[in-house]
Amino acid sequence: MSTAKVPVPAKEVPVYREADVVVVGGGVAGIAAAVAAARKGKKVVLLEKNAALGGLATLGHVCIYLPLDDGAGNKVFKGLAEELLYTTIKYGYNNLEDCWGRGIDRVEQPTDRYQTHFNIPAAVFAFDELCEEEKIETIFDVVFSEPILEGNRVTGVICESKQGPVAIMGKAFVDASGDADLMARAGAETVSKDSICSHWTYELEFSQMKEGMEYGDVLHCLRLRWLGLRPDMNNENAPVPQFRGTTIEGVNGYLKTSRKLGLAYLKKNQRPDYAMLTLPTMPQFRTSRHIVGMESLAYETDADKANGNSVGIVCWGLANPAPVYEYPYGGIVDRKLENVFAAGRIVAVSDDKGWEMMRLIPACVFTGEVAGVAAAQLLDEGTTAQALDVAKLQKTLEGNGIQIHMSPEMKGNVNKLKYDNPKKAGSPLIFADALSYDDPHDKLAEEA
Repeated sequence: MSTAKVPVPAKEVPVYREADVVVVGGGVAGIAAAVAAARKGKKVVLLEKNAALGGLATLGHVCIYLPLDDGAGNKVFKGLAEELLYTTIKYGYNNLEDCWGRGIDRVEQPTDRYQTHFNIPAAVFAFDELCEEEKIETIFDVVFSEPILEGNRVTGVICESKQGPVAIMGKAFVDASGDADLMARAGAETVSKDSICSHWTYELEFSQMKEGMEYGDVLHCLRLRWLGLRPDMNNENAPVPQFRGTTIEGVNGYLKTSRKLGLAYLKKNQRPDYAMLTLPTMPQFRTSRHIVGMESLAYETDADKANGNSVGIVCWGLANPAPVYEYPYGGIVDRKLENVFAAGRIVAVSDDKGWEMMRLIPACVFTGEVAGVAAAQLLDEGTTAQALDVAKLQKTLEGNGIQIHMSPEMKGNVNKLKYDNPKKAGSPLIFADALSYDDPHDKLAEEA
């Protein structure tokens, strides 16, 4: 990147909207933050740079609502994290287990995890409907550019739009950008890292269609293909590169590499009975940048520990069984910014496994709900994010259905045996076979 700089003349930017709470980013964390703040009586504007809500869950094709439970029969994620699961499947298919459901907090012998596949268009429509019902103004095709600051308070954000730059003014803000764009540019302390590169796509094949038709469920007619690197593997020496999601080079490198992986797979599978059906319309970054925060969570050392500032419990849905953690309020707050809250994968963590845990859909929705409620409470109290009454916040979140502290049954999961989980006939799978971790000369990796 060139080091040359050019002067940009100062100019006035028109104010397009004013709101109580402005949420930057319309992924699942942003949706949850907007809904939570709106339900507390606040005027909310939700800004989304793409043409649909849902972020990685929809436009990124990561269309599996990962487990709400800990793998040992305990429901961990409640509140909006559970509500949005049902929103995603309101008008589409699902593969929820009968043993789970709303109002069921513990299952003695679960047959599977509390998770589901969902249909992407159906989820997008349901998200639109939910925001309309909550009187949230969603503004699409606006890209956050820079904050408007008065000391340590953000008073507005500048966004690029079809009308040129516009200002969205607010009293409290939630950064649900996925990359901590608002908080980093406003001066928050952050940590960055490269992300693995992958490409998810739905595909259609006659043999799979036949199996699905016999099963009697459209979901089983489809296969979700995972191309590229995986978070459950050691990627240090993998032939597919990793990329930084906060740079022009990183974003373009990711997109171009992921599409080369898709093209390489398609070249191998050109035949009359096969078609690649879908194309992600955003880079599928898992980790890019998160805040340092006033307090943090460490995956390796904080399992089973009580935290007086807990705003809810979390677990890593990919672990089975999964240790349970109490996530602290300080993890969504910067030490300096007085009226901005973090939501989603940008919240504070102390290690990479903690980041992997907090980036999954249930955790993103959970922190979104916490951030939205906190933003509303900040306006009611006339205080700062650092001085917010955490006990009052805990009480409100508990009223929303969130479990603040872990139960005795949730402790010690790391030492528990996995429950019996036989594969069901016709169950949809994620197929991941485009990259060999054993052979550095893998053809697909070379073409990427």
